[in-house]
Amino acid sequence: MPSWAKASSDSIESASAEKRPIVLYFADEADSDFEMYGEDFAELSKMDAMFIKIAYTADREVSPWAEESVVPTSKLLSDNPSREYNIRVGDATVLVCDWFGNEYFRTDNRVKADKLKAMVERVADQVEDANKKLQKNLDKANGYVEKEDQKNAVKYLVKNFDEGVVGLEAQEASIRLYHEIMDNVRSQKDELVEKGDVDGLKELAKVVKKTELEKEIDEAMDAAKEVAANSGPTTQK
Repeated sequence: MPSWAKASSDSIESASAEKRPIVLYFADEADSDFEMYGEDFAELSKMDAMFIKIAYTADREVSPWAEESVVPTSKLLSDNPSREYNIRVGDATVLVCDWFGNEYFRTDNRVKADKLKAMVERVADQVEDANKKLQKNLDKANGYVEKEDQKNAVKYLVKNFDEGVVGLEAQEASIRLYHEIMDNVRSQKDELVEKGDVDGLKELAKVVKKTELEKEIDEAMDAAKEVAANSGPTTQK
């Protein structure tokens, strides 16, 4: 039998420390322990990849308390990996991922050990290519930050987030830069509200369009309108 690890932060930390690809097995309703069986699979799980088994579930509902953000989070550490990886209900599925849980190859539980090993061996190159793609967008975002163009900086950072990957060096740097920009936007927002500057907030809204701050800016505009209305010119008798 392969050595099965649990879907946990400890497992991901161990895999990432060793740059060891992860094989995710999403079991079907039968949930047989003998779907992936044999000496070749056992050796692969000990030497080349970390094997993680996800129990069958038909639930694909999103939690009503889930926080919305453009910043990607770990699918593997979510409350429902089957939903996040878009696993079809009832289909036993095998994913070959990097050491952060980002998917690169998808097959089923009938895959042969040699074919699975070949996929595992290609992961490192896939990671390098993915990181290069992210870095190009990050470089453009940094360029716009230098020009004090927050709108276009966020645009290229969101392009990276749309890739849905986590953990990669360029993605982690993108997330840090994004939070720096959002913190700056919040500071600007507070100053504009104090001044009752609705037009300034409208310009700021363009920066955070389709991000989690969009609602905050809308609420800030309402507050700024009240400030502007209450600070209008007064007449003396």
